[in-house]
Amino acid sequence: MRHPMDTAVMSGALWLLAAMLIDALTPKELSVFVIGALLAPAMIIGALFYHLKLPGLDLAISLAALWLVSVMAIEWITPKPLSPYFMAAAVAPSILVGAWFHGTAKWRRGVGASQRKSA
Repeated sequence: MRHPMDTAVMSGALWLLAAMLIDALTPKELSVFVIGALLAPAMIIGALFYHLKLPGLDLAISLAALWLVSVMAIEWITPKPLSPYFMAAAVAPSILVGAWFHGTAKWRRGVGASQRKSA
């Protein structure tokens, strides 16, 4: 059972870590406070999904989508172009989740095919 305080502390720590990391990768015009405010809705929704015990793949897809929405909001408000490293960090979770999804789907098809052959 997940305790609400455990979920809150974990989400708060990840939120602060993400805000500080993004602050290092963005222009100086964006402060950690603005970035934290942009990330807060996504982190709250993600924490709610985690606390409600969404299955792993659904949670990963939801968090990757929330991350992309947050990055789009940061890109929208920033006065200067963002670093290519930031863009790579923005797209990486979606690519990793897609690869994981593709791999598990391929694995499941392979398992089903081998069971049908043996029958």
